Amino acid sequence: MKRISFLLLVAAVACNQPAENNDGSKDSTAVVSYDTIPEIRTTVKTAPAAEYSEPIKDELNDWKFAVELYETKRTFHYTVRIQAKEARVSDSVNIPNFGIAPKVEIHKGKEPQTCIIGFLDKKGQFMEYRQVSFKNDRLRINTLRTYSVAAYKTKVSQ
Repeated sequence: MKRISFLLLVAAVACNQPAENNDGSKDSTAVVSYDTIPEIRTTVKTAPAAEYSEPIKDELNDWKFAVELYETKRTFHYTVRIQAKEARVSDSVNIPNFGIAPKVEIHKGKEPQTCIIGFLDKKGQFMEYRQVSFKNDRLRINTLRTYSVAAYKTKVSQ
């Protein structure tokens, strides 16, 4: 039994040793990943996570332009519900996993019936993602910026 324990200990130590390069230096790698936030929510809120609304001027009707973001089971995935006059449309957005719980917001755009869907980064700064607009009776959803997160290895020389 002692012999098996000793062999396991030697194997564990040998596997954790940095590799030696041709020039005699040793390298080790560190893996950086953002898997601290679970991919699936334990509870999904039924109320909007973020919302924006403004009236559409019309003499006969009480119309509005409204955008709402709803949580889904997937932590970084949201359903977008849009209303413009009587039209109702659904879309989805995926927020990048920066290692923090996602915080989505919707800000007023520069023009009437325009808003910006985005999220807060680690520093609490609003990151623009998509623009939703309703102009000349046309509803548009444009991607303003794209974001991605990747796991990567870094080389550490010793």
